Amino acid sequence: MWTINDFPAYGMVSGWSTHGKLACPYCMENNKAFMLTNEDKASFFYCHRHLLPPNHRYRKNKNDFFIGKVEKDVAPPRLSGEELFNVVSEYGDIVFGLQSGNQKFPGFGLTHNWVN
Repeated sequence: MWTINDFPAYGMVSGWSTHGKLACPYCMENNKAFMLTNEDKASFFYCHRHLLPPNHRYRKNKNDFFIGKVEKDVAPPRLSGEELFNVVSEYGDIVFGLQSGNQKFPGFGLTHNWVN
């Protein structure tokens, strides 16, 4: 089964909050987002070149991306379904549906963005 939806709806379907510094559901806690100066907003500008293949020409492009920076980092590992289940099951009992309220698990926004 699959769905076609926008980014906020993706957050509702997946249980991963798409707001804040840990908003990227692919990078999760391994992201490179930075907070904008004098604002309380995260920026993901220039943060996803590490997802490109190692020999991609944009990784070496210093002029059109972060000026003077070559991207050398590797992409974070993709979790399998079983690994993801093990991570989520560490948060204990989860209430689904209208009774769930705004549950936030310990470490929200610091080490993870899982919500219910």
